[in-house]
Amino acid sequence: MKHLLLASALLVGMNSFAQKKEKDKKPKDDEKYVYADATIETDDYKVYVIDAVAVGGQAKFKIKVFNKTNDYLLIKPSEFTYVAGDKKVNSRDKTFTVPPNDEEIEVIDFKGSEMQAETFTVEMPGIYKASAGGKISDAPNFDIPASKNEFTAGNFSCMLKKADATTSKTVGRFECVYTGDGVGIINPNKAILVMPNGADNPNSKKAKTIILEKAKNDDFTLVFNEVKDAGDMQKKATTIKWKETFRESKLLKLSPAKIVLIKDSGKK
Repeated sequence: MKHLLLASALLVGMNSFAQKKEKDKKPKDDEKYVYADATIETDDYKVYVIDAVAVGGQAKFKIKVFNKTNDYLLIKPSEFTYVAGDKKVNSRDKTFTVPPNDEEIEVIDFKGSEMQAETFTVEMPGIYKASAGGKISDAPNFDIPASKNEFTAGNFSCMLKKADATTSKTVGRFECVYTGDGVGIINPNKAILVMPNGADNPNSKKAKTIILEKAKNDDFTLVFNEVKDAGDMQKKATTIKWKETFRESKLLKLSPAKIVLIKDSGKK
């Protein structure tokens, strides 16, 4: 009986040692870990994390963010943290915007060392909301051909980078920097061109709304196509009216969220 008990104890000990050894074994650099998809939802948004993988010194996934509000969401991946045990790694990906009641898909990337973990957590404090109904920043009308290349609209400083007026269309490319303490919202779709006969000609180049944080800049292009019997845009002067193109809003930090990703041995 003593021999039997000793053998059983030895067998249990060997199994435990083998399991611990297997658990402690480090994966090879080229070994790919694939993770199950995960979702988190709040009153403001729903986040889907899909196609998550880790290989060597990199873990990445696609993030799909659905905005459930009538405001803009700003997603700052640089404030996202990969956490596995004592290891913490921040992303360096750029901020992106999710329009009201819309969705965006981006890739989030973390780079470190030995990123293959059986499970890891993504802490996501970098999710913000900006009101779409912020204060309008009035901008002066802009003449084409331009009498000057620069103008200001509240806390926006803008410059004409390129302009081209022909009979068939007028094109203008502008670059703006926001200098306020909230966020600047630029919606190029609001701009119109006053034709030589006084008719309003809307911008035909549909563009995404631009959200600028303090000291950030971006550019946008306006395109105004020919309007029959409204005058020749190449031969006669026209004027851009900005209307509600420029707005300013406060940035509200939403409650921190986190999502757990678990290795899925059935996926490769």
